[in-house]
Amino acid sequence: LEWEGAYCSDRVIAVSGVVGREFVQHYALPEGKVVAIYNGVHAERFDLSVDVGQAKRELGLGPCDPTVLFCGRLAWQKAPDLLLEAVRPVLSVHPGAKFLFVGDGEMRGGLEARAGQLGVGHAVRWLGCRRGEELVRLFQLPDVVCVPSRNEPFGIVILEAWSAGKAVVVTQNGGPAEFVRHGVDGIKIYDQVDSIVWGLLEAFRDFERLRGMGRAGRDRARKEFTWDRIAQKTEQVYAQAVLGNRQRLGLPA
Repeated sequence: LEWEGAYCSDRVIAVSGVVGREFVQHYALPEGKVVAIYNGVHAERFDLSVDVGQAKRELGLGPCDPTVLFCGRLAWQKAPDLLLEAVRPVLSVHPGAKFLFVGDGEMRGGLEARAGQLGVGHAVRWLGCRRGEELVRLFQLPDVVCVPSRNEPFGIVILEAWSAGKAVVVTQNGGPAEFVRHGVDGIKIYDQVDSIVWGLLEAFRDFERLRGMGRAGRDRARKEFTWDRIAQKTEQVYAQAVLGNRQRLGLPA
């Protein structure tokens, strides 16, 4: 069905250059037929006033505990297991660190059992699926948002983190490698435990620098990734497709 749709279409819009190249390779499309347009975010949703200290206390977190947020499906693609394996090495350097896992999925039972085996249950919070304002409030709590995905076509969670003024630690698999700027608004890693540990420890090495990266990300979310801007780019693609058809049919532009 994907192949037929791509074959019949005048243009194909992909959420990232990586996905666009996959379409070209898998479906033998002309490269000029595929256009990458990133997803967007309503960044203003994250402009909430939150008593972070109180919210942390409700989750059993200390006010100065270095905190990591994972938000996504607890599934192999999103690699929550790799982040969990990184917890103990991070705790060896930052004993008070806490890890918030927001989301649900088929891996949850196994992950909770593994946390017990590793002896890191005290540092992990399994918060389940959260939506709406409740989710937006959770984004105010961490020092950094970690996206350890084995495969990430785009990664809207990155835009959500930036909208909340949080820096990100992201794998270079897929879309994030294209738009996250290492050392500017995030830290790039590989989908390997040692690399995730390095990325988190690098983030915690300088919290003022980390907050600066979060501010840089927030600025980009509000300027580069608005849905108005995404809509304008999409409209341009439609206009080009219409113009190309009119030229092909010999009609006036």
